[in-house]
Amino acid sequence: MPEITSAKLSIQPDLLPRGRRARVLDVGCGDGRHILAAAARGCFAIGVDYDPGELRKARARLGGAPVDLIAADASRLPFRDGVFEAVICTETFEHLPDDTGAMREIARTLIEGGLLHGAVPSHFTEIPYFTLSQGYRDAPGGHVRIYAPQRLFEKLSRAGLAVTEMRYVHFVDSLAWLRFCLTDFLRPQRRPRTDFEAAVLVAVAVERPVPTWRTRLREGIARSRFISAVEAAGALVWPKSLTFVATKQAVRGTLRNKQRGEVAAEL
Repeated sequence: MPEITSAKLSIQPDLLPRGRRARVLDVGCGDGRHILAAAARGCFAIGVDYDPGELRKARARLGGAPVDLIAADASRLPFRDGVFEAVICTETFEHLPDDTGAMREIARTLIEGGLLHGAVPSHFTEIPYFTLSQGYRDAPGGHVRIYAPQRLFEKLSRAGLAVTEMRYVHFVDSLAWLRFCLTDFLRPQRRPRTDFEAAVLVAVAVERPVPTWRTRLREGIARSRFISAVEAAGALVWPKSLTFVATKQAVRGTLRNKQRGEVAAEL
């Protein structure tokens, strides 16, 4: 449902670094809405996605914005160690067969003290959606796991990323997905006979043009202070996403070497 997500950000753009020397990577950049926010702050921005089709959509959305787009696997990022001040990874980990590998790669490419701005679907709503809708849980390329916060944070910690902030967001979006899942549960329908048939149905739905009035409506909602207040209150009860900020931890050996160097310099 691109009209649901295309106008929404799952990160706080004002927390991204600013200026041409700042380097920001978006892993699983999708339609490019988050990496566009990084480019708007003057950052050197790179978007990575496994799907070339998504990269084409991102390029169309970005227009002439100075953003590099690369097709790559999140668990094998084609960058040197410690080159990015910030990494964005929203609504991506839940799709990846090797989420721990992607977390390690993100940590590897971040500078020490660099920030990961991430988001995953909230387990509060994922569990009912999975229960209600076969289409939601079995869609090709869909979600392969549900993250409880503690499980997610432990995985990030093992990769060297310490979560410093979290919040629940996207209440309005969660209502739209609830409607979709309830409709799927209640209506009698013929299920696809094969995985191929299911994949074709999903591909047709994804590529169907989104009516412009729905796009304008979503953009208007994103700018509305009233809806923002409703979103904040509703997200405490029925959120679609859990967003978080995690900091790359200093390697202990590096800290020891630094401390020894400081002592030697004093002597």
